[in-house]
Amino acid sequence: MPQLDKVTFLSQFFWLCIIYLGFYYVLYKHFLPKISRILALRKRKMNVSQEGIESVYGENHTIRKNSDDILSKAFILSRTAFNEFFSHATNWVDSTASTVNREHFQNVNKTYLNSLGETSLSQNILLYHASPNIPEKLMMKILLEKVKSLKNSSNGVDITDSKKKLKK
Repeated sequence: MPQLDKVTFLSQFFWLCIIYLGFYYVLYKHFLPKISRILALRKRKMNVSQEGIESVYGENHTIRKNSDDILSKAFILSRTAFNEFFSHATNWVDSTASTVNREHFQNVNKTYLNSLGETSLSQNILLYHASPNIPEKLMMKILLEKVKSLKNSSNGVDITDSKKKLKK
């Protein structure tokens, strides 16, 4: 084989070493420093970006905490303001209603009570004058209906039905 010839082997080995050493020297002096600078720059950028990401996360956390605090304070403030305004409105409505009832509806209340008294008196007078002519069972029935009508009128039922029955 010509590659393993003893005469040419030494010269081939010499040139092989020279070419490899030259290639290594060019790589070592020219390309490897550029590559190492690029790697160092990338490493610095990664560290800076990670620090930036951590600072962004920290800022995000503080902003979220501050916004939650502000919202909770705003909700508490609005709730207290609402309750205060509601109590003021309730007090105003109560005082206004009592004032209106006292001043404007006093005459209406008096006339209503007078009309109730007159109606009751007229029914009792009618019952008193008609009692000698009415049998005792019918009288008891009328009195029971009158008691029931009074009971119903206290529950808010109109008493005009019992008046009509008594007049008949």
